[in-house]
Amino acid sequence: MIPLRDQDAIRLKFAQEMLGPVKIDYFTQKDLGIVVPGREPCAYCKPTGEILQELAALSDLISLRVHILEDEREEAAKHGVERVPGIVLRGKNGAAFKFYGMPGGTEFPSFLDTIVDVSRNEILFSEESVKLLRKLKEDVRVKVFVTPTCPYCPGMARAAFQLALANPHIKAEVIEVNEFPNLAQRYNVSAVPLTVIEDRIAIPGAVPEKALVEQLLKAAGSPAAQPSDVRGPTSASEPKQQPPPGQPASGRGGSGLILP
Repeated sequence: MIPLRDQDAIRLKFAQEMLGPVKIDYFTQKDLGIVVPGREPCAYCKPTGEILQELAALSDLISLRVHILEDEREEAAKHGVERVPGIVLRGKNGAAFKFYGMPGGTEFPSFLDTIVDVSRNEILFSEESVKLLRKLKEDVRVKVFVTPTCPYCPGMARAAFQLALANPHIKAEVIEVNEFPNLAQRYNVSAVPLTVIEDRIAIPGAVPEKALVEQLLKAAGSPAAQPSDVRGPTSASEPKQQPPPGQPASGRGGSGLILP
């Protein structure tokens, strides 16, 4: 999946930048090899699993566990995983980040950076933002809808995971929306990135850190929040063709992965 030349670059990145262990739990489904009535096929489960296995082999600090969702419902519930392919990243501080779908295209470099962020437990937000976020005492759920061709999505995806690093009460998940059309319809996603906080506030586009934190506090009912109508640049969300079994979709040729 990942070209050998790119694997060498990622191995070096991990060796130079990672400091602590990162656990990856990958939830997939059984590959039955046949079409079962009432069972939705997972076109991206196999290539996603292959990418994660290759990444885990590039650093001794990364451990990967693979789970079959239908056989491990209790483990899935423990991590709050509801669909496949589902990826959970965990570090030392108790924060857990979820990525639904295959982290390819423009999302791949951000995914690598998030692995490093988790490993270093490194919060890139301002001290003021971190102080505000750490006042939260109850869980707040943040969803970021993305596509692999959107130039604005990686920044919002990484920002959502930064929120969770600042406070484990913030439950962040990134959703590759073209792989989950039912969610696209439910949340009326026509452009990405779209950030949805507690299913109460929707933020279209890539917005600055201060605006994101402000809206999260507003959704959580914090007295520190101020009403704000924020909006940032977006990219159209377009359905992608389903690949043949075991092959990822890519409009860029090769693996479809974009290296930093």
